[in-house]
Amino acid sequence: MRTRMVALCGIMAGMAFLLSNVKLFTMPQGGSVTLVALPVLVVSLAAGPLYGLATGLLLGVMKIILAGHVYGIVQAVLDYPVAYSSLAIAGFASGPGLLPVVLFSAVALAMKFICHFISGYYFFSNSAWASLTYNASYAFPESAAALACLLLLYKKGMITVLKKMLGRVSLLR
Repeated sequence: MRTRMVALCGIMAGMAFLLSNVKLFTMPQGGSVTLVALPVLVVSLAAGPLYGLATGLLLGVMKIILAGHVYGIVQAVLDYPVAYSSLAIAGFASGPGLLPVVLFSAVALAMKFICHFISGYYFFSNSAWASLTYNASYAFPESAAALACLLLLYKKGMITVLKKMLGRVSLLR
C-alpha cells in the first residue's frame, strides 16, 4: 500500500508540474493563472494531509530545479516547497458534505497566497502593497479556478472514488 501512495504522490506532483506550465491566462503585471494546486488538493483530500505534504514538497523541489526563479534560499523555500506544502491543510477536512472540503481547501489556498506574499514582500519589493497587488492579481483567479475544478471533481464523486481506491492508508486520518 505504501508503494501505491508513493506512486500517487509522484504522479500527482508530476501532474501539478505539468499543469503549472499550462497557463489559462497571464496577468498584465506577471504571474500566470494555472491549475497547479488542484492535484495537491486532491491528494490531500483523498489520502490525508501527510501525503498532501509529501506531494507539495516534491512539487516544490521540482519547481525549483526545473522551472524556478531563485533569488535566495529563503525565497526559494517560501515560494516553492513551503507554499505548495501548505496545500496539505485541505487534508484536514473531515465530516460529510461539501462544506469542509471547500473551507479547508480555501484555507489551504489562502496559506499558499500568504507564503507568496511574504516572499514577495521580503525578497522583491519591501512593499506590502506591491507584494499584495502582484500576488493577488494571479492568486485569487488561480484559487477560484482550482476551487471550481475541485467542486466539479467532488460533485462527480471522484474524490470519494479515490479515497475508496486508496483505502485507509493515511497516517493522519
